[in-house]
Amino acid sequence: MENRSANRKPTPRKRPSVKQQGRLAQSVRQQAQEGVREESQEHSSLREGRSARQSTQQPRIQMPDVSAAFASNKKLLLGAACTLVVLVLGFGIASALGGKKSDGTAINANASASASAQAEAEPTEFSVSFTTTGDLIFWREVADFIDMNGGAAAMEDIADLLDDADVTISNLESPLSTNESEPVPAKDVYIIGRPEGIEGMKNSGIDIVSLANNHIADYTGPALQDTLDALDAAGIKYAGAGMTEAAADAVLETEVNGASIAFISWTDIVPDYFVAFGDEPGVASARLNMDAALKKVKEAKATHDIVIVAMHWGIEYQDYADEDQQITPAHQLVDAGADVVLGNHPHVLQGIEFYKDSLIAYAHGNCVFRQSFDVGYTHESYVMHFDITQDGIQNLRVTPLYLSDEHGIPSVATGEQAQFTLNRLAEVSDGMNTAFDIQGDLAYVRPLSASSANATNAEAGNADANNTDDGSADAESSDAGSSDAESE
Repeated sequence: MENRSANRKPTPRKRPSVKQQGRLAQSVRQQAQEGVREESQEHSSLREGRSARQSTQQPRIQMPDVSAAFASNKKLLLGAACTLVVLVLGFGIASALGGKKSDGTAINANASASASAQAEAEPTEFSVSFTTTGDLIFWREVADFIDMNGGAAAMEDIADLLDDADVTISNLESPLSTNESEPVPAKDVYIIGRPEGIEGMKNSGIDIVSLANNHIADYTGPALQDTLDALDAAGIKYAGAGMTEAAADAVLETEVNGASIAFISWTDIVPDYFVAFGDEPGVASARLNMDAALKKVKEAKATHDIVIVAMHWGIEYQDYADEDQQITPAHQLVDAGADVVLGNHPHVLQGIEFYKDSLIAYAHGNCVFRQSFDVGYTHESYVMHFDITQDGIQNLRVTPLYLSDEHGIPSVATGEQAQFTLNRLAEVSDGMNTAFDIQGDLAYVRPLSASSANATNAEAGNADANNTDDGSADAESSDAGSSDAESE
């Protein structure tokens, strides 16, 4: 509807008529002729003249008195302005105080959420020490030794070495059972270990074992179940195999010294009928779906302080890590979030690498095992010790082991044997951003860029290894690792 009042023009104010203007001029002349009068009389005469003229004029429209209106509303305007200033100042003070009232309660949800997110982003301080080893296989000559001396004796010489850490991790490759009733089809080499081997593992302080490998399910469900039961009874945690697909694929989660740890175990050496599927027992494998494996690592890193991945991979008896089978997937795992990648399967030691502040051990070698034939350096092995703090990998040390010729029982290498093993490890680690500082029977290993002095020591170690290497590594298999069913 049209608003007519809004369009109406105000009536213009009338000017005095010519007659009125003449009368005013005449009055002024008369006052000038009368001479000087008292100031009060002049004012009185003027008021009388004006009153007489106004009485003869037409009525005039009265304009609104703006000054009076402003004066009457001035207090209201000042009050509104003061209120606005108080609100602005109050908001500023509240922001400066972190969105808190005087009693400490939150008054700003966004400020509170921001403070909470900042607190969550701050890293938690922690420090966890780790020790890691190679393959444990309580079979054949080792089984004979256990029958004569008991299960604890198989690892007695290295028990104190392994037990001196918050977390000790190993690879259990032989099932611990006497049940050979259901062997997996289509394999040439079957391994089953003495159940008493669990005594050596327990006395050595082993906390976690990886089970994803190419022998733990040699005798399928019954022997695997016996193994899981023995580990549970000993209080040893595990990952990588189970009585169902879900159990085999599960991430082992634990907490040590305030740090949350995720441990994942996969095998790339996959014999037929070995991978757990649905309700069928077996092992977990990253080889079948690497994208899914990398996604799992990324998810684990998002919710844990430390992520460790154990991989069963590579080519048996080969001294150097294989680019396609080991190095490339190791880097992918680190890129996805792994802090440590622990490798095994080749039965000989392979290089140690620092990659993007993460630690990769491509193969530790045998820890407890006697190969059925002499090939390569299967009697040499090492134990790795390191700490992980909120700042990353710290204090990496390597202790060399030597396995007896007769039974494959490990002991700490000393003297010339220790020097030989450590120098070989430095040699096969060449080009992997590692600096070896060999001091007696122990090697301190750091990223190459951290210390030029250590880099010099590593170069010296490599030279010694080249001078002492007797070339027996030439007996390595060309691709034994890819022959899944036949490899030890």
